[in-house]
Amino acid sequence: MVEQFLKYIHKENLFHSSQRILLAVSGGADSMLMMHLFVNAGFQVGVAHCNFGLRGQESDNEEQFVTDYCDQQNIACYTRHFNTSEFALQEGISIEMAARDLRYGWFNSLLDQHDFDYLATAHHQDDVIETFVINLSRGSGIKGLSGIQPKTGRIIRPMLYTNHDEIVDYCRQMSITFMTDSSNLETVYKRNLIRHQVLPLLEKVNPAFRKNALKTIGNLHETGQLFQQRIH
Repeated sequence: MVEQFLKYIHKENLFHSSQRILLAVSGGADSMLMMHLFVNAGFQVGVAHCNFGLRGQESDNEEQFVTDYCDQQNIACYTRHFNTSEFALQEGISIEMAARDLRYGWFNSLLDQHDFDYLATAHHQDDVIETFVINLSRGSGIKGLSGIQPKTGRIIRPMLYTNHDEIVDYCRQMSITFMTDSSNLETVYKRNLIRHQVLPLLEKVNPAFRKNALKTIGNLHETGQLFQQRIH
């Protein structure tokens, strides 16, 4: 996993080893493995953790878990509490969108305040496929169907070479502890509905659906790049 991680960073030219990276860490398996890989590779990192206040004590436990880990590893850790429900109501948007707006607004301020070069998120291949299906359901062009990209502005996504099952398996093999977000099982959220109900049905239609979806997303991305080159 470490070798794959470093190869992917080099292949996608995500950042230079001398640059400082802010890691978005929730405490789940994806972000805890990402932090483990960054730390063991010797990169200069800090950690940002959002407490959205949506799950009471569970949210507080995750915050404590992340801060304790960072203390043990001597990593600078920045935490922020948000009243996500109130913000969503004020803005007339969903809880998911509110949490996204709040965290990225704060992340951008941390990048500037503490001189980090990039923000790293732990998005992986499953997130790419879920986003593709969400955008397809809404109606989208090539850009929206091209998936989550390895690098967008100051955001890098160094875990896109792997998927959630591989991440959890590796965490267990290496005894990397993580927390499980109970809300990930609630299909009231659109992404969870796709993850737990829609994708399993598509895999019944074709067991190779995930593999084929990633191939299609890659083809669409290449098509989009070629189109951009032709019009400039």
